[in-house]
Amino acid sequence: MASSQRSTSHYVALDGVRGIAAISVLLFHLERWLNVPGLAANGNLAVDMFFTLSGFVLAVAYSERVHKMNLWDFFVMRAVRLMPLIMLATIISCSYVLLRAVWQANDIVLSTVAIALFTGALNIPYFHAPFNIGGPQLFPLNGPQFSLFLEVVANVAWWAVRFGPQIAIAVLTFVVSAICVIVFGIGGDTTETFWLGFAHVGSSFALGVLIFHLDRMITRRRTRLVGSLFWCLTALMLLVFYVPVEATFTLKLFWKFVLAPALVWAGAYVTLNKTQEGVARYLGDLSYPIYALHYPLFCWVNGTLQAATGVKEPIVEVPLVVVTVIIASDVALRLFDRPVRLFLSRHIFARSGVHAATPG
Repeated sequence: MASSQRSTSHYVALDGVRGIAAISVLLFHLERWLNVPGLAANGNLAVDMFFTLSGFVLAVAYSERVHKMNLWDFFVMRAVRLMPLIMLATIISCSYVLLRAVWQANDIVLSTVAIALFTGALNIPYFHAPFNIGGPQLFPLNGPQFSLFLEVVANVAWWAVRFGPQIAIAVLTFVVSAICVIVFGIGGDTTETFWLGFAHVGSSFALGVLIFHLDRMITRRRTRLVGSLFWCLTALMLLVFYVPVEATFTLKLFWKFVLAPALVWAGAYVTLNKTQEGVARYLGDLSYPIYALHYPLFCWVNGTLQAATGVKEPIVEVPLVVVTVIIASDVALRLFDRPVRLFLSRHIFARSGVHAATPG
C-alpha cells in the first residue's frame, strides 16, 4: 500500500491549479458582467475543481484525526479558515450597495440590505432577495459565495459520517449526485436552483474523497509519466476554460467527472522545480482571497468608473479589475486573513488542545 503520510510539498502543483482556477472564475465573471465574449467562456467550471480538491485535500489532512476531533471542533476549524474573508467581502459589497443607493437615489429597503449583510456574513443563503440588491442570487452581496456555502455543507456532512465505510459512502454519494446532475442540471447559485447545488458539490467532493481512499490502496511511484499526464491535463484545463465558446453539457460533465479528478490525482505526485514551486505557492495562497473578494471589488471598480466616465470600457476595465483584485487579495491575505485566523486559532483552540492547522 502507498503511504498516506505524504509531505505537503507534493501538493504544491495543486496549489498552482487552484490559483489558475480562481483567476479563471474571475475572468469568466468579467466576460458576463462586462459583455466581453470569449474572455473565459467556461471559467465557471473551475468550481468543480474546487469541490474535487476540497474532498481530496480534506481527506488527506484529516484521515488520521477521525477519533481526535468531534463534529463541532471540525466545523469551527473550517469556519476559522473560511469566514474571515467571507465577512470582509460581505462588508465591502454592502458598503458599495449603500453608497450606490445614496448616489443614485435608489429606492432600496434598508431592512433587505440588513438581511443580506447578516446572512452573507454568516454564509447563510438569502432566499428571494430583491433584484435591486443582487437577487435572485442566494448571496446577493457576493454571488459567487454560493459555492463556499456548498463546500461547508459538504465538509460538515463528510465529517458527520467519518466513522462509516468511506469508500462505499463516497461511491453512493457520487452515483446519486451524478444522476441528479445529469437529470436536473448544474446549479445552486439562485433561489430557483438552490437544491441543485447539493448534487453539484456532492458529486465532485465525493470524487475527491474517493481518489484519496483508492490511491491509498495502490502502490504508485512518481514517474515522468505522471508528470507528463499532469501537464497535459493542465493544458487541457486551460483549453476547456478559455475556448471562446460555451462547452456543451456533455463536455461539462466530462470535465466534472473525469478530467478534474484526473488532474487532482496526477497533481498530488508532481515534483516542481524551485521557480515553479514559488509561482504555484503564490497562486495557491491568493486563490481563496481572489475568489472571495473578486465580486465586491469588481462592484467598486465598475461603479467608480461608471460614475466618473458614464460609459463602460471593457478594454480598460478588464485589466484594471484583474490588477486590483490580485493586489487587494494579496494585501487582504497578509494584513487581514492570516492575522485574524492566527488570532482565532490561538484563542479558540488553545483551551481544547485541538491542533488548529487547516488545509487551504
